Amino acid sequence: MDIIPGAPIKVIGLPFEGYNAATLYNTWLVMAALFFLAWLAVRSLSAVPGRVQVAAEGLTEFFEDICNNTLGEEHGRKYLPFIATLFLFVLFSNVIGSLPNFLRWAGWPGFYCPTQDLNTPLGLALIVVCVVHISAIRVKGFRGWLWSFYEPSFPGDRFVTKLVAVASFSGLLLLSYVFLRMYILAFLGMGWGGRIVWGGVVGGFFANTIVVMAHARRIGRVPNVAMAPLNVVGELGKAISHPFRLFGNIFGGFVILTVVSHLIWQIGLPPFLNLFFGLFIGLVHAFVFAMLALAYTAVQISE
Repeated sequence: MDIIPGAPIKVIGLPFEGYNAATLYNTWLVMAALFFLAWLAVRSLSAVPGRVQVAAEGLTEFFEDICNNTLGEEHGRKYLPFIATLFLFVLFSNVIGSLPNFLRWAGWPGFYCPTQDLNTPLGLALIVVCVVHISAIRVKGFRGWLWSFYEPSFPGDRFVTKLVAVASFSGLLLLSYVFLRMYILAFLGMGWGGRIVWGGVVGGFFANTIVVMAHARRIGRVPNVAMAPLNVVGELGKAISHPFRLFGNIFGGFVILTVVSHLIWQIGLPPFLNLFFGLFIGLVHAFVFAMLALAYTAVQISE
């Protein structure tokens, strides 16, 4: 079963292989629709709003309240455009697949959800990860952001925690020795590629150790070294589960629609399923995707 047909793409007569034409066409169509609706909402603003302006203001106030309640008044308004745009783009990308292909005569490949293609959710999740961690660095500073991976930490004014600090520092020294030894072996036995990779790993690890220990001395806390790998894995888990949740639900709904449509089209059930999976499920998962991005941001920028 061909879920999303691949059509050849030619730009200035040059073919581009490996691109999914349906995803690209429908993504640009979604962006054009969002630009048109934004222009329609702001082209004639007035003190007595019309229906389009009321809808735009209601949606803006709804997300503004959510952002302010989650991030606080100081940061909520700053992230309102990002969260609202993310929600609208994912919503339109989920819903566009419910439209019938009335442009088949013009060679249109069909209205397919860009979120059915894993590349779209992965790209959106990559944007969210970059925004979340860059925001954390801006709010906490680089040392504060790096320190968050060693939480929960221990107070440094107790004898037990001083022993923990000594053990943590000894463990970091041991890992530094291991990395340095592996770097020397790579430098002697590998080409320039291995030398550059291991050099970056060793340099980053040394820099990380120095920054964390300096920050721990300044704030009087003991870093929890054992939690650092778990926190890193947790952040990677968020980055992986975020796009796959959206992709799995939208793609699964499309597969169900395709199978059922070929089995019981005469009964009239597929149109109902099309509205359910295309509109309701698309709306729910667009909201979930945006709210998860907001929650990840709130966790990272919290003091």
